[in-house]
Amino acid sequence: MCQVMESSRTVWVAEAAHRAANLEQIAINLHRLIDRGRIECIDPSHTIRQANMLAKAYRSLESSDGRGPFPCAQELKNIAFGLIAIFGHSVGPVHLSLDLQPLMLQHKERRALLLAASELVMNALRHAFVGRRSGTIRISLHWDAAQEEGVLEVADDGKGPAEVATGTGLGHGIIRGLADVLGGSIAWRQSMRLFGTEAVLRFPLPAPNLQLGRNHLG
Repeated sequence: MCQVMESSRTVWVAEAAHRAANLEQIAINLHRLIDRGRIECIDPSHTIRQANMLAKAYRSLESSDGRGPFPCAQELKNIAFGLIAIFGHSVGPVHLSLDLQPLMLQHKERRALLLAASELVMNALRHAFVGRRSGTIRISLHWDAAQEEGVLEVADDGKGPAEVATGTGLGHGIIRGLADVLGGSIAWRQSMRLFGTEAVLRFPLPAPNLQLGRNHLG
């Protein structure tokens, strides 16, 4: 059983690297399309800047110099704002609320966490606001001292995907695989704050490393 779990984890570490490279290329291609006027947006300059930051954030997930741990909060912020700037036009105005503690993780775990957050934001943009003209997404990253766990929460004020109750679908499978890389678990529930869908990813973090000089990033 342990060998099967380790094999699955190895597969998802490789998949996370592959997905980071693909997402970076998507961000670069979107930058080009926006720059050439092939995609309409209210503020092209702002959207291009966000696309550049998104590509840079994904690029940081591809390789490592071997030293760690690495900060998560700024890259998580860049990914969330970049995705909303590029894909949020299909919804309308999307308000993003962030409450991020400056946790630091080793390279593979950091990559899995940020890709899981990316997938959860994309799921909200795809499914939560159908038929709506605006929406809100809230992302929280913090350390639960009592449980000795890191906690990522992504919530929205939309109706959520139809399969949220059972946790089925390709998107859920991808996120569960990334949670496995972290040695953690993912659960979906109704948000008590926003009343839409909330995903909660918990992973072991006995003694967190914090990025010095930062208390929260919002």
